[in-house]
Amino acid sequence: MAVSQFLFSLFLFLSVFQPAPEKEFQVIEDLNPHLKVFKESILQDKADQNSQAVHLLLDLSQQGGHYLIIESKKNFYVFINSRFAVKGVGSLKFKADSLRNAYSNSIFLSFYQRNVIDDLSVKWAVLRQHDEFYNPRRHLLAFSDFILIVSIALIIFFTALFRTNPQLTLDYLNLTKLFYLRDRDENQISLRITSSVNLLFYLFCSLLASLALITASHFTHQGLSFLAYPSFTTTGPYLSQWLLLALGILSLLMAKLAFVALIAWLYGWKDVTGFQFFNFVRVLILSLALIAIVSLFCFSFGITVNYFSLLKTGCVLLLLGAGLLYFKLQARTAFRSFHLFSYLCATEIFPLVILIKLILF
Repeated sequence: MAVSQFLFSLFLFLSVFQPAPEKEFQVIEDLNPHLKVFKESILQDKADQNSQAVHLLLDLSQQGGHYLIIESKKNFYVFINSRFAVKGVGSLKFKADSLRNAYSNSIFLSFYQRNVIDDLSVKWAVLRQHDEFYNPRRHLLAFSDFILIVSIALIIFFTALFRTNPQLTLDYLNLTKLFYLRDRDENQISLRITSSVNLLFYLFCSLLASLALITASHFTHQGLSFLAYPSFTTTGPYLSQWLLLALGILSLLMAKLAFVALIAWLYGWKDVTGFQFFNFVRVLILSLALIAIVSLFCFSFGITVNYFSLLKTGCVLLLLGAGLLYFKLQARTAFRSFHLFSYLCATEIFPLVILIKLILF
């Protein structure tokens, strides 16, 4: 009996030193249905209307202790009573009491984004403690499972390519050959750009690029608006989007090949198509490989990395590859500098600038 009393007293004593229940923001009202847009100088319900600016009239008199939470993956600008207040990205939180003290019981909010507003979320929340029976849901591991499955699949795919075509694989991954102005050791299989072997490399490159875009979209709050989607709860939707995006990238590669062949035919330079497209794919694969290596290194050592910046770096490498191609073609042919520059602008630089604009900005 004495032992049980001692243990009970010890439990009561130690319970005093237990950490206080954690607090978290709990949403109490979604304000998105109340967002308005100006149309013909009249405020109307947003509904499905596309707009760069939305507006919201708030009564703060009954919102004591509440927090206004604004979220978006893209940059947004907040105006209070038609005056610029703050620029945000990701999530912004305003305390209702602070807003009421700084302005008044009633404020007029405006939100602006450079592109059409499609993922902006505005809601009221309160900061509450968890009670003793709080049982949080486990964190969703769908994206982690997706990364694991796709990484294993890509490793198997690359291993199969290397075992069946080691010379071609090494040609694609040979960094030093990017700087050779006269490469006389070209593999004939390399320049047969429509062969089945090369098509498999194009598919591998598309799958790798699709993974890079989805990863950047998942972890960053900049750009990539066409991939702005809520986090999926299962792995299947991620895999479907990965494959669909890879097919889209593969289609763009084939469209680029056809476009390069057409322009080369118009210029009367049919012999440069294979060499030029092979060089582009080589730069693309090396850029994606660099992104993958840096991402893996940062993940292994717990270093925070901005995947959006990595994508920008990859795009810069593609532009540098186009510059190196100019000197390579100049060393291989007798084309005039002006004609060669105009040809590369049409087939390399302008398409890259358009693609970068669509993907990253």
